[in-house]
Amino acid sequence: MPQGSFQSLREQADTWASSDPDVATSSALRAIVESGDESRLRACFEPEMEFGTAGLRGVVGPGPAQMNVAVIRRVTRALSDVVQARSGGETLKPIVLGFDGRLDSRRFAQVAVSVLAGAGQPVAFFGAPVPTPLVAFAGLKLSAAASVVVTASHNPPEYNGYKVYGAEAIQIIPPFDNEVKVALAHVSPAREIAVEPDAFSGNSWNATELGEATIEDYIQTVVGGRVPAATTEPLRIAYSPLHGVGAPCFERVMQRAGYRDLHVEPSQRDVDGHFTTVRFPNPEEPATLERGLALAKAIEADVLIVNDPDADRMGTALPDADGNFRILSGNEIGIILTDYLLSHAPAPKTALVVSTLVSTPMTRLVVESYGAHFEQTLTGFKWLWTAVRALEAERGLTFSLCWEEALGYSTHRAVRDKDGIAAGLTLADWVSECKIKGRLPIDRLGDLYRKHGAWGSSPMNLTLPGILGIAQIERMLARLSSSPPASLLGRKLLGMTDYSEGEAARPVYQGVARMYVLEFEGDARIVVRPSGTEPKLKLYSDVREVVVGAESPFVAYERARAMAGLLAEALVQYLR
Repeated sequence: MPQGSFQSLREQADTWASSDPDVATSSALRAIVESGDESRLRACFEPEMEFGTAGLRGVVGPGPAQMNVAVIRRVTRALSDVVQARSGGETLKPIVLGFDGRLDSRRFAQVAVSVLAGAGQPVAFFGAPVPTPLVAFAGLKLSAAASVVVTASHNPPEYNGYKVYGAEAIQIIPPFDNEVKVALAHVSPAREIAVEPDAFSGNSWNATELGEATIEDYIQTVVGGRVPAATTEPLRIAYSPLHGVGAPCFERVMQRAGYRDLHVEPSQRDVDGHFTTVRFPNPEEPATLERGLALAKAIEADVLIVNDPDADRMGTALPDADGNFRILSGNEIGIILTDYLLSHAPAPKTALVVSTLVSTPMTRLVVESYGAHFEQTLTGFKWLWTAVRALEAERGLTFSLCWEEALGYSTHRAVRDKDGIAAGLTLADWVSECKIKGRLPIDRLGDLYRKHGAWGSSPMNLTLPGILGIAQIERMLARLSSSPPASLLGRKLLGMTDYSEGEAARPVYQGVARMYVLEFEGDARIVVRPSGTEPKLKLYSDVREVVVGAESPFVAYERARAMAGLLAEALVQYLR
C-alpha cells in the first residue's frame, strides 16, 4: 500500500474500526487515532498482510496489517468462498481446522469455525490445541477440501498466524493462494460476515469436533512408518516442547515405539503462550535450548530432542565421548536422516530425497552415494511435497524423505508437511542403531564429513523493519540482480541463477521466486532471498572443506562454517 496522508489513514482507521466485531481491537485502533501517533497507526495498515510461504502471519493487534478477529473472519470467508467455488456444485468436502497453544489461537479458531459454519461449509475441528502435523494428517485422512492451522510456529509470543493447506493436504500453491487473495478483495467487512456463534461448542450441523480417535490414528501411523529394520535399543532421551503442544503426542509416540526412558524438561512441558522461560521459542536459537541441554547433561542422556511450539520442527543435540553436548544444525540433522533412511531403503535406485535450494549442497553427495534420486525445490514444504507428488507420478520414484535446513523434516507419507514428532522418532531410531553398532552418534556424523567433505553453513538474517526497511531490501536485491559481485574474498563467481526469471524452463517446484543462487570457486555457494513472512533479507552461505589427515572432522567443519560466514558478510557489504 503506498503511503498516504495521516488524514487518509485516520479515515481508513475509522472505517476499519467500525467494521471490526471485536470491541478490544476496535477500541485500541480508535485510541491510536486519538493519540495522533502516526507511526503506530501506519503499523496497523502498512504493509497489509497477504499470503506468503505460511499463509498469514503477523503481530496480534488492530488493523489489516496485524492478526485479529476481523482479519480471521475475512480470510476464512474468502477461503470458504474459494473452496465452494472449486466444488463445482458437488457435495462439499470438509475443511479441517486446528490451533496451537498461543495466547489468541483458541479464540481465532473459534471465530474461523463460526465463519465456516455460517457459510454452510462443513468443518471438522480440533477442540483443544494440537500439533500442526496432526492437522495436516487429519486433512489428508479426511480428504479435506482444505485445512487450516491457527499458529505462528516458532515466532515470539506477540505473533499469530493462519496456515492453509489445499485439497492434497499440502500447503497452498498457485493458483489456490491467488484465488484466496482475489476472493478476499471482494469479501464484506468483518462485522457483516455471517457466523454461527455456537459452532465451536458443537451446536451446528456443519461443525464436527475431532478428538482422540484422530490422535490415536496419527500415533499409530507415525510408529508404523518407521523403517522395517528399526530397533529400540534402550536410550535415555531428554525432551522439551518449548512450552508448546508437542509433549502429549511425542510422549505417546516414543512410549509406543519402546523408548520409555524419556525425560521431559518440567519447566517447559506445559502449554504457555507467553513462553516464559525462553526469549524466542525457536530451537534454531542456541539460547532456547539451555534448559533442555542442562537436563540432558544432568541425566546423561543419549540425545536431546526439542520441538518448536507447534511441533512441526525438530532440533537436537548429541553428546561426545566426554559427555559434552553439541547442538546440530538443521543441515546436519537433514544429512543424518538422509543417510539413515537411504541406508534402509528397500530399493535405493528408485528412492527419492528432496530438499530445498537453501539447504546444504552436501545432500546431493550423500544421496548419489546410494544411487538414489535427488531433487531441489524452492523454499517451503509446499514445494517439497509438490515435487514428491510430481516425481512419484512421472518417474515412478518412491518417497524416502524431504526436508529443509530450518529444522523441518518429513519422514513419512501421512503428513505432507514437516513433522517434528515423527522426525524425533526417526532420529531416536538412528541413535539406537548407532548404539547397537558401538558407534557414538556424533562420530557417525563425523564419518559422513570425512567421506563427503565437511560442509559448513552460515545462515544470516538481515532484519530491516518497516516500509523503509522493505525499500532497502528491494534496492539490495535490485543491485544483486543487475550487478552481482565478480568475486568475494578472492573466490571467483562461477555463475548466478536468478529464479525470478526463466521459470518456463523449470518444473513448477523450481518456478518463479525472488531468489538468487551464487556459485563460487572452491565449493562455495550463497543463496539470497527475501523472507516470505517478515521484513528480512535471508542469506544461506555454504562452504566445503576437506578433512585433512587425522584431524577431527568437526575442526574442518568449523573452518568451513567460519568461511561461509565471512562470505555472507562480504556479500551484504557489497549490496549495501
